[in-house]
Amino acid sequence: MTKIEIIDDPKKGILFALGFIITVPFIEASVKLLGDVMAPPQIALTRFLIHIIVLSVYIYLYIPREDWIAKPSWPLILRGVLASLGTICVYAGLALLPLVDAVAIFFLTPIIITALSAIVLREKVGIFRWSAVFAGMIGALLVIGPNFDNVGWGAVFPALAALFHGTATMITRKWANIARLPVFQYYIAVTAVIIMTFIILAGELFDFESVSPVIPNDFQWFLLGIIAIGSIATNLFLTQAFRIAPSSVIAPFLYLQIIGSTIMGFVIFADLPGNQTIFGAFLVISAGLVIWWREKSILN
Repeated sequence: MTKIEIIDDPKKGILFALGFIITVPFIEASVKLLGDVMAPPQIALTRFLIHIIVLSVYIYLYIPREDWIAKPSWPLILRGVLASLGTICVYAGLALLPLVDAVAIFFLTPIIITALSAIVLREKVGIFRWSAVFAGMIGALLVIGPNFDNVGWGAVFPALAALFHGTATMITRKWANIARLPVFQYYIAVTAVIIMTFIILAGELFDFESVSPVIPNDFQWFLLGIIAIGSIATNLFLTQAFRIAPSSVIAPFLYLQIIGSTIMGFVIFADLPGNQTIFGAFLVISAGLVIWWREKSILN
């Protein structure tokens, strides 16, 4: 296998993170629109089947044959399992909760990423980055609002998703050089298809109607297409960001996602943000600007 050389470039990593932030609200809105009629495992299965088709063509045409298999493969298989479980939890949370609430709870992810990057990867996390992370977290919690009783047990799903995706991100960073970027994503797609198929078959066997598949109509196929193609782009953006930049640099920028989610929630679902949400969004943006300014100061 060709040795993959990974060169740290925090500035480019931030640009990839911004590409993710711009794209992902369209996927979230599509998942929520489907959530009332389609179970999360079916949405995820369709998404990852399309991923396999697209990535198979690209890998066959552009990736040398000796680079098709990661060595070792187990970190990417484990990453695929964690990402698959995280995807199900994200989709379930989006189906049950208001868009902004689900996304805000999911922002436990940067806290997990930053803590693990300091403890597991031994990355240096200074006071500016910690301050930005916690300021962004406070902003995200303000968006949820004080009446947490309205969220209920549905909050468990995005919280679990944060744990699964945060751990998967650590694997991305630690084993960044064992495979090319499309191969990274291919392992997730194959692992996810196996897991989702098992869940759907188990649901049929034990008569769990909550995971029973349905036949999509034309509009639902359109939404599934947005989810599948958009997810390829967002996964590539985010994976590459964490491959070429420290996790603690990228993590605070993920808070900016909540701005797009708030806009999408208003435009599509008529969820008008109040003053508390606006203030929380201000904290989120401020956190991103602080970490950008600090990184620029270090590199210049």
